[in-house]
Amino acid sequence: MNRNSLLGMTTGAIFMFAFGIVWLLLGIFRGRPSAAWLRFAIVFAGVILAASITMLGLRAHSAPPKTVAASANEFESNHEIGRRFNVVFGTELVAIFIVVFSLRVLGYPDYILCAIALIIGIHFFPLAALFKVPLYYGTGLLGCTIGIVGFFIADIGLRQNVVGLSFGALLWVTAALIVFIGFNAALVG
Repeated sequence: MNRNSLLGMTTGAIFMFAFGIVWLLLGIFRGRPSAAWLRFAIVFAGVILAASITMLGLRAHSAPPKTVAASANEFESNHEIGRRFNVVFGTELVAIFIVVFSLRVLGYPDYILCAIALIIGIHFFPLAALFKVPLYYGTGLLGCTIGIVGFFIADIGLRQNVVGLSFGALLWVTAALIVFIGFNAALVG
C-alpha cells in the first residue's frame, strides 16, 4: 500500500479515536455513575488503540514517498474528494445544529445525543462511497441503530450511558479495524 493511503488511514483512525473519546466521556459523565472497572477498561483500551494508531502513522511516514508526480487527473480527483468531504461534513454540522436547537426549543434536550448519533451514523454512508471504505457502511448502520435505540430508552441516565458508551465504542472499534487493515496492507504491499 502506498504512503498516501496509509497516511489517509492513519488520519481516519485518529479522527475516529478522538471523537470516540468525546462520546465515551459523554457516556461516562452524562448518565448514571459508571463503575471504576469500566473507566479503567476504557483508559486501557484507549492507550492500546492510541499506540496502535501511532505505530501505523510511523509506518506510513517511513514508507517511501511516491516518486512519480500526481497526474492532472489524480490531482483533480483528490480535489473533488476533498470538496465532497467538506460538503458531507458541512451538511452534518448544519443538521446537528438544527437538531440541537430544535430539541432544546421543543423541550427534549435529553434526546440530543440520540439525534446526533443518528446524524453521524447517516454521514458514514456517503463517506463509505467517497473513500471506498466498505467498513464505513457497517459503522453507519450501527451508528444509526444506536441513535434509534436511544430514543426508546425511557430512563434518561441510562439513555445517556448507552448512547455515549455505545457510539464511542463503535468509533474505537472502527479505528481499530482501520489500523488492522492498514497494517495488513502495509505487510502485503
